[in-house]
Amino acid sequence: MSLPIIAMTMDQSPAADVRPFSTGADLYFINAAYCRYVEKAGCIPLALPTWLEFERIPALMQSIDGLLLSGGDDVFAGAYGESVIPGTWRIDPPRTFFEIELVAEALRQNKPVFGICRGCQMINVALGGTLYQDIPSQVADAIQHRSPDKPRWNYHGIHIEKHSALGAILNTTSLRVTTSHHQSIKALGQGLKISARSQDGIIEAIEAPEQTFVLGVQWHPETMDDDVSSRLLLQAFLDQCHHTD
Repeated sequence: MSLPIIAMTMDQSPAADVRPFSTGADLYFINAAYCRYVEKAGCIPLALPTWLEFERIPALMQSIDGLLLSGGDDVFAGAYGESVIPGTWRIDPPRTFFEIELVAEALRQNKPVFGICRGCQMINVALGGTLYQDIPSQVADAIQHRSPDKPRWNYHGIHIEKHSALGAILNTTSLRVTTSHHQSIKALGQGLKISARSQDGIIEAIEAPEQTFVLGVQWHPETMDDDVSSRLLLQAFLDQCHHTD
């Protein structure tokens, strides 16, 4: 047995971003917390920038053992048939369509998929679901889901469905989680079920019961090293990521 290879999708910093290095160049990046999260669990993390051509995605998927969809910029509303609500949030259409193809191919090849924050939303969109583009303006009486003063995190409680794969993994029906998002799942994608909600009704986790392992969580377990739930989630994912020489 070899160490499992986990592909993790990356975020983009466009050339127009103001930064003291690589001025005028498009960059791809991933938060180091994701790398440390899987590395400490005995995996080989593989950072995956957005591809603009999709014909080699099947070969990519054959070469990895699991797909981790990370957080990042907003999912493009056009991918689920809606016009973008004007605002100040950055949107990433190329990454959106790339990840739709990644999820589809992962399911065709029966590869485990774990989505975190934006990644949870992408699983839903890839399977035909929709999103609230902006929770504060679209969901009445919503609690604060986005941290107003990052890098410090916002926290809130969630309720986990008892008879769900997530409930079985964590062996609890309640959890306090880190949160920083302003989009969330609205209509569920095909084959998905809700496995957790926050107290305002926002969907906090989804799973696909008919698949070997497809799980999305709206919170950030990669930042919750001191909470056993963080390790349990990753281990459940890795248990399905079998790599053999």
